[in-house]
Order: sequence, then structure tokens, then C-alpha cells
Amino acid sequence: MKNYIAHYESKTYQTKYRVHFIRITEDVQNIIDRSGIKEGSVVIQTHHTTASIWVNEDEKNLIGPSEEIGYTADLRKILDDFADPMHDYGHNDIADASNAGGKRNTHLCAPDENGVIQECVNGHAHAQAMILQSSISLIVHEGKLCLGKWQQVMLVELDHDRERTVSVMVQGI
Repeated sequence: MKNYIAHYESKTYQTKYRVHFIRITEDVQNIIDRSGIKEGSVVIQTHHTTASIWVNEDEKNLIGPSEEIGYTADLRKILDDFADPMHDYGHNDIADASNAGGKRNTHLCAPDENGVIQECVNGHAHAQAMILQSSISLIVHEGKLCLGKWQQVMLVELDHDRERTVSVMVQGI
């Protein structure tokens, strides 16, 4: 085998709103360039349960932002039809000093001085993550990502504005 290499980097992104699609194709390609790998594969992975990595078309009617186009973008409609943020989720029913009978009592942040846990109400985001991937693998050929004409690699925020970390592992020769 000719000089197999594995190269790892991570990058943090600031999302701005729920169902925010951030194009990261150029960042992934820059990591491939720094790796020196000409033939191989790249794995792109989010570190979060309410964010995803996705390959598709970066087109405003498909991904929005809905706030800028003035109507609900197609994929936000589909995600919300699958798991509506307004539905009742046991995950959102936090057991704390203000809600002793709450359904959820695990995987919680520390309570504040009043015994209230400031936890995200995000059951919908966990459900929506079921239909998107937390990681993807793509081919690297002649030092470039193998993508179709309209394909872009995107980080998808399913919850709310926050920092998200993405890891990239390039492997090959």
C-alpha cells in the first residue's frame, strides 16, 4: 500500500436559527487540500444529537432561510411535518423543582439556584435527526471531493442557535 495517510481536523460553526443549513463544502475541501491525500475518502461527522450532516442542493426554496424568502422552505415543511415543534414530547417534560412530576429525569443540565433546570425544549429536533445522518462518507479523487453539479455538504441545525462542532477525517494515499 502506497503511503496511507489519515488526517483529522474539526471546526466549530455558529448556527443562527432552527433548520439552518450551513454550506461547509469549501471547508471540507480545504481540509482535504491540507491532508495531501489524492485518492481516498472523507468522513464528515457532527458531534451533536440535534444537528446533522447532509449532501443536497443549496437552493433557497428547498432549504431557505424561510425568514428571508417569506414562506416556509420545502425541507423545513417536511421536517416539521415529520416532527412538529409544537407537539407534546416527553423529552420536553423536565422533572425539576418547578415540575416535580416531570417525565424526564435523565441526561439533564445542572439546576440553577432555584432548582430549575434550564433545559432545551427540543424533542422535535431529536425526532427530526432520525431522518438525517450524523455523518457521511464521500470519495476523494485526484485531491477533490466527488460531488455532483449541484451537491453541497451542509451542516443542518435542527434545534436553535448555538455552536456546533464538525469533525472531518480524510484517509487515503
